[in-house]
Amino acid sequence: SSMFSTPSSTDSPFMATPKSFPPTPSSRSVVMARGNRFAEDVIFLARDQLRVEDALESENEKTREMARALLNGSRLAVFNARDAGTSIALTCGQHCATKVGNVLYCSIRSMVPVLRNCYVYFEMSVNAPSSGGGMLPPAFATLSIGLSTLEMPLNTLVGAWKGSVGLCTTGQMLAAGQWCSPLDPRLSSYGNGTTVGCLVCMDDSSGFELWEGVMITAAVTFNVDGVVVAPPAFGQPMTGVGVRIHPTSELGPTGKGMGSFPSPGLTSTKLPIPSNNAPTLPLLVPREEELFPTLTLHSPATQVLCRFSAEDILATSRASIGAPPGYTVYAVDGGVLFDSYQDNLKTKQDDQVGYPIH
Repeated sequence: SSMFSTPSSTDSPFMATPKSFPPTPSSRSVVMARGNRFAEDVIFLARDQLRVEDALESENEKTREMARALLNGSRLAVFNARDAGTSIALTCGQHCATKVGNVLYCSIRSMVPVLRNCYVYFEMSVNAPSSGGGMLPPAFATLSIGLSTLEMPLNTLVGAWKGSVGLCTTGQMLAAGQWCSPLDPRLSSYGNGTTVGCLVCMDDSSGFELWEGVMITAAVTFNVDGVVVAPPAFGQPMTGVGVRIHPTSELGPTGKGMGSFPSPGLTSTKLPIPSNNAPTLPLLVPREEELFPTLTLHSPATQVLCRFSAEDILATSRASIGAPPGYTVYAVDGGVLFDSYQDNLKTKQDDQVGYPIH
C-alpha cells in the first residue's frame, strides 16, 4: 500500500532461514527485533484502516468526508515517511518517530493536513527510550512540536520558517522566525514523559493581502499536559515577512485543499477566532497552502509518539486545550473529539491503546 514506506527485501523479517539465521546472540536479537517491529506495523495498520472504515459510517458529515478522502488517497493520520528528515526512524505503524542520526535538526510532518475552517486538535507525547543501537538517550530531550507548510525544509526547526510555528522544550514559542516567550516559560517547558497538545483553526474568510500574496489567519493554542500556554501578547499575526498587513474584506473563502481532502464549513457559520484576551497565537499562512502537524527532533535517541486520532487523544476537557464552547473540535483524522454540546469527556485511561516503546 502507498500509505506506508515499503521495506526492501533485505529488511524483511522472514529472510532469515534456519540455515541463515545469525549465530551470535547480538545478531539474533537484531533479526528478532526486526520481526517484532514488522508485526507491530501490521497491527497498527490494521487498526488505523478499521478506524477509517468506521468513520465512513459516522453521523458527522465532515468525519465521513475526511474518511472518504483518506480511503481514496490511501493515506492515514500518521507521520509521513516520505516527508521526513534523513535521521528519523519510524516505528509502531509510523505513529512513533525517533532520531537516529547526527543531523542537527530533523523534522517530519503528518501524512495529512489539518482540516480548514474548523477547530482541529492533536497531541504528541515525548517518551524516554531505553538505550539501544549504540545511542544513549539524552538526560533532557530537546525538540519542538508545532505546525508547518510544505515549504518548510526538513532540516529546519519548526517555527523558524514562515508559515510555521513550534513550541520548544524550553517553553518558548517560535512563530515565522520570531521568538515569543510565554508569560511563564516554566509552565510551558516540557521533556520526557510529557504530552504537548495543539489546537488550530485555519479561517479561510480571514484574508490579508501582503506583498507576497493573500494570507489567512491560523489561530494556534498550545498546552502542556493540559495546561494552556499563554503568549505574552495577542492579536498581532506572526508574518515573518516584515511588511504591513492590509486586511481585505472582499477576500472570500477559497475552499482550496490538498488533493481531495475536504475543506468543511466554507459557507457555514463563521468561526470565532479567539479575541485579544484568549491564549492564542495568530499565525499567517499563504491561502493556497495547507498546515501539517510537524515535529522537529534535536537531541539524539529522542522518541515522540503522535496522537492524530480522536481515540488516542489524552485531553478530556475543552478547558485543557483552550477550545471555545459551542463548536465541534476534530482530530487530524477527522474524528470528532468534542461535539458542539460537549465540554468534558469521560476519562480515557481505560480506553487507551498502549504503544510499545523501543
